[in-house]
Amino acid sequence: MQPETLRQLRGAKALLEDAIEAAAVNIGEAQKKVTRYPYRLLAGIQPIAAPVRAIEEVHLHITDGVYYSIRLGNRLVGLVAGFALDRFEGRSRGE
Repeated sequence: MQPETLRQLRGAKALLEDAIEAAAVNIGEAQKKVTRYPYRLLAGIQPIAAPVRAIEEVHLHITDGVYYSIRLGNRLVGLVAGFALDRFEGRSRGE
C-alpha cells in the first residue's frame, strides 16, 4: 500500500474516532437532560417522590454505562485498526 494512502487512512481513522467520541458524549448529555424532565415532574408528587428519584438514579447510571461502553468500543476498534494499518505499512516496506 502506498505511504500516501496509509497516511490518508490513518487520518480518516482518527477523524472517525473523534466524531464517534464527540457524538457519544453529546448525545449522552442530551439524553440525560431530556430524561430528567419527566422525573422532575413525577418527583413533585409527594407519595412517589422517593421511588421516582431512585429510579431516576438507576436510569442515569445505565445511560452513563451505555455511552461509556460505546466510547470504549470506539477506542478498541481504533486500536485494532491502528495495528492493522501498522501491519500494512510494514508489508509495504518489505518488513
